[in-house]
Amino acid sequence: AMVGGASLLQRLSAICFIMVVALMLRTVTDNEIVGRHIGSIFGMLYAAGLLGWGWWSYRKQKPLAPVFAVCGALLMFAVVVETHEHFEAVPTPLAYLLLTLVGVIMSRLSHAYRVAVPVYVGTVGMALAGVALDFPAPVFPYLLVLLLIANLIGTIATQLQRCSWLRWMLLAITVFMMQVWGFRLGFEQSAGQGTIPFDLAGYIPAVTLVALAYLVIAYLGLTGKLSEKVSRIDFALPAVTVLWAFPAIRYVISSSGMEGAVYGICSSLFAVAMGFVAKHLYSRDPDGEARGVTSMMVAAALLLMLALPMALGNRIVGLAGVAIMALLMAHLSHRWKSGGLRLLSYALQVHASLMLVLILWRSETAAPSMLGAVSSGTLALLAFLHFLWARKYKPFKESKVFSEYDKRDRLATLVLYAALLSGFFTLRVGIHQVLVAWLPAASVSSAFVAAQTTLVNFSAAGLAIYAFFFSNRELRNVAIFITVIGGAKVFALDLMSLKGVPVVASVFSFGVTAFFESIIFARWNVRETSQAILRENRAKRLREEGGAARPPRRMGF
Repeated sequence: AMVGGASLLQRLSAICFIMVVALMLRTVTDNEIVGRHIGSIFGMLYAAGLLGWGWWSYRKQKPLAPVFAVCGALLMFAVVVETHEHFEAVPTPLAYLLLTLVGVIMSRLSHAYRVAVPVYVGTVGMALAGVALDFPAPVFPYLLVLLLIANLIGTIATQLQRCSWLRWMLLAITVFMMQVWGFRLGFEQSAGQGTIPFDLAGYIPAVTLVALAYLVIAYLGLTGKLSEKVSRIDFALPAVTVLWAFPAIRYVISSSGMEGAVYGICSSLFAVAMGFVAKHLYSRDPDGEARGVTSMMVAAALLLMLALPMALGNRIVGLAGVAIMALLMAHLSHRWKSGGLRLLSYALQVHASLMLVLILWRSETAAPSMLGAVSSGTLALLAFLHFLWARKYKPFKESKVFSEYDKRDRLATLVLYAALLSGFFTLRVGIHQVLVAWLPAASVSSAFVAAQTTLVNFSAAGLAIYAFFFSNRELRNVAIFITVIGGAKVFALDLMSLKGVPVVASVFSFGVTAFFESIIFARWNVRETSQAILRENRAKRLREEGGAARPPRRMGF
């Protein structure tokens, strides 16, 4: 069996002889025949010699060139880590420098002779060896420089061969170590031990630098500067960067006791800047694919969604900002003919409503406030306007999502559900105020539960009536779904927890709703059947008229 022009046995034998020499040097050092420092130097010189021989073999096109280069790099990584960890013969800065140099040399070797194996081994080995130095308490500033260079090398390696797996691996290693750094710094700050040591200092600037580096790499990839075909990691990198970098800095800020308003404002402004970058990407090719617009806008929306509550100092007000941003995304999706932005606007609107509902449900379950009513009413209005916009402006056929998977734009119904949910939380405040004014304090709780059930059931009936008169199938389906929710609440919750007049009112409201809907849906079926018969008769009459023989045309003077 031949592998790359050299037999497999030949390569295995070469690896064995290389290992024999390395093990001999290790044995001599362990038995103290030579000093540990001298043995470490011999090991590094041997690894460097293998690297040099591998470079020369590539230049001469020798079949064993990959064996010498890869073994030399791996041996150098192992010697540096072991010498630093066990013998303490190599200072920490020098150890990181040697690992970085080996990675750079392997990258240069790959680009010089247009081969991919050396850069793969050198980059991954460089990153893993850097993590292994003094783990789990490395000198993070030095490790940061090493990982940044490794990511840069991995990005440049895409010019040789598509290697998304290499970039994903380096991204995972970098994010993991940045999280370890942040957790250790947070523990140090929580303990309040005074001055932060050097190996933990500079975390916020470091995270900012790494995030900016990833965003620049993503921009270069999206604009085709790295390769002609955009890799999936380039599409995902902006959003992934936002999702790990923002919470990491927020954790350190909160553990130190600092105010987060300034950080929220700066992050919000940066999100706006990312939106302008997306606009720039669109302007590069407004009539074509405009690659990366949705990717960058998703990252900007995520960052603004996370930063607005911190910047404004109120989560509820921040959610209103997210809902407004969803409407803006919808406008841009129509202007830029982007189905991805349309989906993003739906997701943002639903997210704002659901988060507000969770906040109000946790804090105002028994006694809703006017602030909750105003906020939920505002979000209900914005979501309803968003739904009306979606029904006025149909998705573009060029969008893959709406041309293949959702041709009727049914996802917009989720925005309607969000509007109804927010509206429910608005109306329940008015109901609560009326009950407090009219009923004794002891009866308010059970009456409030029954009143909410009644509101759900009568809302379903109202939607069904409206859908019938305007022949709107979408609203009919929404009414059916809300009816199911109301029935489940009546029979699964209210019958078990309420007594007296409240449970009677709850069951009565569902019965009335079911009665009206049964009449409406029965008449709906009759109307549809009649319309189908009329259409069939009209089509039949047109066929008969079109197929009849026409009398000959009389011509003469």
